Order: sequence, then C-alpha cells, then structure tokens
Amino acid sequence: MNNTDTPTTPAGPGAGTGLDKAQELHTPASGVPIPSTDVGDNLTSPRVIERDAAFYKKREETLRTTGEILHERCVDKLERLNQLREEVAKKQQSTIPPLRNATSLQDQQLAILRMEEARLKAEQQKIRANRNVFPEVLPEVNKLRVRQSVHDSIHEYAIMLPHLKQELEETQAELTGEKQLLKELKEIRRALQARRQDLATTGDSVANQQSSQGRTKMMETKVLVQELMRELTKFLARYYPPIQPYDDDTTVYDLKQVLEDIMNLSVSRPADPYLVLVPGEYYPPHVEQLINAGVAVRHPRDSQRLRLIDFYS
Repeated sequence: MNNTDTPTTPAGPGAGTGLDKAQELHTPASGVPIPSTDVGDNLTSPRVIERDAAFYKKREETLRTTGEILHERCVDKLERLNQLREEVAKKQQSTIPPLRNATSLQDQQLAILRMEEARLKAEQQKIRANRNVFPEVLPEVNKLRVRQSVHDSIHEYAIMLPHLKQELEETQAELTGEKQLLKELKEIRRALQARRQDLATTGDSVANQQSSQGRTKMMETKVLVQELMRELTKFLARYYPPIQPYDDDTTVYDLKQVLEDIMNLSVSRPADPYLVLVPGEYYPPHVEQLINAGVAVRHPRDSQRLRLIDFYS
C-alpha cells in the first residue's frame, strides 16, 4: 500500500479550455477564485448574468464532487486496513513459530498500519464534520440570484398581464350590462309606483261604483226571481191544481208543494239538497212527472230521496 496517496482536486471550470479574456479567473487575497469581467461588459446584461451563474454553479458542483471523492478514498483505506488486520490476526494464530526477522517485520507493518489508521480516522472525522459545510456564498452570487429572481418575476408578470387585461375587459362589459339592467328596473319601479298611486286615489270611487252596480244587479235579480215565482205559481195553479185521488182518503196532494220543497232545500242545504219522500205526504205521480220533465232527479243509491236538477251546471 502506497502511503503517499493524496486526493487530487479536479481541474477548475476553465482548465484547458482556452478561456477568453472575459472569462479568465483571478485569485484575490481570500484565496477564492472569481471570474474577472471586462471593462466594457455590463454586469446587468443577460450574457454576464448567465455566464457568472454557470461558473458559480459549476464551482459548487466541483467542490461537492471533490468532497465525495475524498470520502470514497477514506472508505477504501479503512476497508484495506481492516483486511490487513484480519491477515495479521490469522498469522498470529498460526501454529508455526515465526522467525525473529518475520516478527520484527510484522511489528513494523503493524505500527505502520496503526499510524495509517489514525491518520485515516482523523481525515474521516474531518470529512464528516465538513460534509454539510459549503463555502460561503460570494456577494456576486447573491446579486446574480437576486437579478435572476427579478428577471423571472418580470417574465411571469408579462405573461399574466394579457390575461388580466382580458378579464378586466370582460368585467367592464358585465358591469355595463348590469348598469343598463339597473336603469331599466328603476324605470319599471317608477311606473309601478305611479300606477299604485293612481289606484290608491281612484280605488275608493271605483269600489263605490262597483258596489252600487252590484246592489242594483241584486235588486234586479230579486225582482226577476219574484216575477218568475209568480208566473210559476200561476202556471201550476192553472194546469196542476190540488187533487184528492182517493175517495176514502181526504188527503189533498199538490204538485206545487213538492216543487217548493226541493227548491228551498237547494238554497238552504246546497251540500245535501235531497228531499226525503215520506209515504203518504207526496203523490207518486207528481214525483214521476217532475223527473220526466227534467226538473228533479232521484238519489243514485236511494230512490226515496229527490232533489232539484242543477240548472246552472
């Protein structure tokens, strides 16, 4: 095993690539290389921003890769050391007595291995302690990040602006339509209020006029009904006078009585206007004559009940 193995740092981002003057690196007193910018270059130009951002990103990746390589080498060294320990233990357990020179050589190798182990352990602890520690971000990197963030925000706003303008136009069109509808509704409201006032002023006179007309019609109807009843009474007295059909019975039957009873029931009890035909009170031929003339009708389930026909239906 060669004890002089040391980790080799990968070449920088511009090694062997023939960088131009604008991309050459210079090392300040801090020991951290930063890209130099030409006098004519504008730090805010997109080309400079992209170039510097790419450089610092590659630099961070290089540092991270170097740390991973060192960690892998330490792990390999420890594995090799463990293998050598196992070999030494096996040789010590051998039944063959070792020679003096061989024992001395083994002691020397064991001492070397112990020193190598201590060195590798210290290096491993150092790598573990610095695994999550990255170099301090340079101010130029912060500026580039801020510029990139501002540039991205401006680009997003530029994309959103046409959509916002379209939404604003649609909202303004809807607002115009709502205003027109509100104007029409206000006009309808004014017209309804005017109509309501007119009805309030003329309502009493119209009601009085209608009431007077109703009373007049009612009086006319009553007079007409009374005239019809007088004519009906005269007709019945002339063509259907009271009769005494049986010589041994003094009961007198009158068609006018049956007709008056069913007419009175149709007015006083419109829900149940049927007249019960008690035997001996009404003359059956009179009942049949009213039914045949279409003036009265029997109950559909009781033939002893009679009512006036619905002339108005």
